[in-house]
Amino acid sequence: MILKWGAIAGFWLILVAGALAHRYAAGAVEVGAGYVAKEACSCIFIGGRELESCRHDMPDMMDDVDAEVLADERAVRAFVTGLGERIARFEPDGGGCTLY
Repeated sequence: MILKWGAIAGFWLILVAGALAHRYAAGAVEVGAGYVAKEACSCIFIGGRELESCRHDMPDMMDDVDAEVLADERAVRAFVTGLGERIARFEPDGGGCTLY
């Protein structure tokens, strides 16, 4: 009986720890994706460079954040699949790149 309750308590502990870890990871992803989106947007639409060239200017820790140029929207979407994303749009009226 004690073993059964110990297993149940262990299961719930793992479940709660996993939920907290996911919440922390998602928050960290939002920050990292926002950084990559904003930097890439500025580099591409203000600096006139290509995305591949811009990636070399970012810290190595951002290598896990993917990015794509949304040319029709004049924006960059940065994301970690399954965890989160951020989009930075270029505002041509002097606003630069803004995160959404």
